Amino acid sequence: MTHTAFEQTLAEAVALARLAPSSHNCQPWAVHFDPVIHCGYLAIDNRRKLTGLPSLEREMLLSCGIFFHFLEQLICLRGYQLHWRWCDEQEQQVLAGEDRALIRFMPGPEQAHQATAFATLSEQLQQRHTVRSAYRNTQLSEQQRNELSTVLKPYPVTLGIYYQQTHGKTLAHLTQTYAGLDFANKAAWRETYSYIRFDERRQYEDGFYLHNLFGPVSGGFKTFFKVAFHPHLSGLNKLLRLPTKMAQGLAELVETGPHYLALNVSKEGDEALFRAGLGLGALWLRLQQWGWAMHPISVLVQHDSAREALAASLSQSELPVFFARFGEPEQSGSPAPRRHWQSILVSDTHSLTKSTPTQRG
Repeated sequence: MTHTAFEQTLAEAVALARLAPSSHNCQPWAVHFDPVIHCGYLAIDNRRKLTGLPSLEREMLLSCGIFFHFLEQLICLRGYQLHWRWCDEQEQQVLAGEDRALIRFMPGPEQAHQATAFATLSEQLQQRHTVRSAYRNTQLSEQQRNELSTVLKPYPVTLGIYYQQTHGKTLAHLTQTYAGLDFANKAAWRETYSYIRFDERRQYEDGFYLHNLFGPVSGGFKTFFKVAFHPHLSGLNKLLRLPTKMAQGLAELVETGPHYLALNVSKEGDEALFRAGLGLGALWLRLQQWGWAMHPISVLVQHDSAREALAASLSQSELPVFFARFGEPEQSGSPAPRRHWQSILVSDTHSLTKSTPTQRG
């Protein structure tokens, strides 16, 4: 599916945008493009979406927003402006298979390429990893704080930034209190466990290795973790107090900060969450430009009780949709498995309707 200049650009952009972060690295996105009418859809691949918790629907929409932000920026630097709009309820069902359409897009006329900027962005995306290890105590300057706020201005989100000195202990306590919920919900932990890849010699298209969570680990540790945390042995790991120890380790990491950020959406609904994901993608790239990284603390926004406690601790009237610690990492993160771009980009000439997208407002 690379017969025209734009189709080549789209394939190239998908191959880089697929490096976007997603919960459990499930990569729930699909891109359908009709080379005949030159229109396409970004969709959620319902065969790949997470279902262990109702709140994961929110995270899938954020992830697709991040993916599309990367995709749109890459395509723009290759000389095409994308015009897109949110799909109505009827249009969400037009795609073949089980994919749920989110937005419909169409490229504008080809313009000048920005080769240097494209190469820079490509390198940034390839170097971007979720870093769950320690960060340096590099302080966020007022200029940097203003930059992050400016980056998010086009999007329906409110950004809150907090510091280890003022919130570290409270947030660590919340993490210690609620992190065990990841293990208490059997369906959620069964789903999480299914994405852990224990054999680093094999190539996978999704999920994560233990070293993505803990850094380098021994073969003995991998074997212990595989057995002790197996969903069928929940009684054993509770007896050994393993969930409590895991929660304590995460809490200690959270307490170190050095900075935290929370995002709230200013509107309700799927479209607002998707657009919030666009903003999150822009924010993540800005941090990457500084050589900084983020570590989402998802457990604090995936469960209602934890989310309410988090909002109260941050003195927020609205419930956050995303929460993370961020800063300058002491060491870079490691790559996680990725889908091949050809499994994401689908040539679809049968089910796309012929209505024309309007330019994003």
